[in-house]
Amino acid sequence: MNMGHKRWCTLSCLLALLVSGCEQPQVGEVKFPDGTFQHVVRNDDLAWKPCPPNLPAGCEIVVLEGNPQAGDLFTVRFRLGEDFAMPPHTHPKEERVTVLKGEMSVAFGLGAVRENALTFGPGDYYMNARDAIHTVWANASSEIQITGIGPWEAHFVEENGK
Repeated sequence: MNMGHKRWCTLSCLLALLVSGCEQPQVGEVKFPDGTFQHVVRNDDLAWKPCPPNLPAGCEIVVLEGNPQAGDLFTVRFRLGEDFAMPPHTHPKEERVTVLKGEMSVAFGLGAVRENALTFGPGDYYMNARDAIHTVWANASSEIQITGIGPWEAHFVEENGK
C-alpha cells in the first residue's frame, strides 16, 4: 500500500467516525424515552426529603430533573423554614434561583450582614456568579427553585477566608 492510499484510508476512517455518531450529548440535552415528549412534575406529587447533612438544618429538597451530583443540567427545589440561614459559601458554578414562595435575602462578601442584603419575593429571579461568597437568609417560610449545571456543591467559607 502506497503512502497516498494510507493517508486516504486514514482520512476516510476519521471522517466516517465523525459522521457516524461519536458525538457526546450536550449539557442539558434530554433523551426522552420513545413515545414520550414531555417531563412533567406536579406540585402535589413532590416527594420532599431532608436536605443533605452538609447543609444547615431547616430545609427540605426535591429534585425535579437531572441529578445535582452529576455534571449535567439539574433543577431542584428547597423548602426553607423561616429561621433558615446559609452561612457564607460559594459554588463552583453559576446558580440560578427563582423564589416561589416567601422571602429571601442574599448578601455578598465575607462579613455580610442581613441589613445590607438584597431581598427577593415570589416570582423574583437571580443568578449568583461562580465562586462569589454569599450568605442567604429566609425571612419567612420560603420555597426556592435552583437550576444549574452539576455537580452542585456548597463550599462554606469561614470569616478568616478559608
